[in-house]
Amino acid sequence: MADFKHCSLLLECGKCEIVNYLDPFTFWFFDGKVKCAGCGAIWRVKIDNGARVSGPTEDKAPHDKLPGFAQSKDYKTKITDTTKVNPPVMARADFVGKPIPIYKSIRGKPVSGGPLKAEDLVGSRPRFIMEGRHK
Repeated sequence: MADFKHCSLLLECGKCEIVNYLDPFTFWFFDGKVKCAGCGAIWRVKIDNGARVSGPTEDKAPHDKLPGFAQSKDYKTKITDTTKVNPPVMARADFVGKPIPIYKSIRGKPVSGGPLKAEDLVGSRPRFIMEGRHK
């Protein structure tokens, strides 16, 4: 079996041996308590710039964060219950932006981007480059 005890963003519970995956977006700089998704044990860890500085050491409730995902070392048990792990980040239902237009080549195949219009140009360069902004 793999040894997960020394991986920075993986927390192997010392009680139930469930591997808790710590999401890099929320745990990259973290000093606090994490609740094991398998047995509910609380572990104190300190992570700085993605590298574990200290821990895991057992602590008392309440916890600060939940792991993003958890599973057994043999990969047979996966924990996705949102009361035990953080739900995955999803697209916002209230997003009202414009969809990216799809352009097709002469042969009818989709291509990335499309031709610039006259109002998009300044001299021979696209306007967004001249103004220093992204399109």
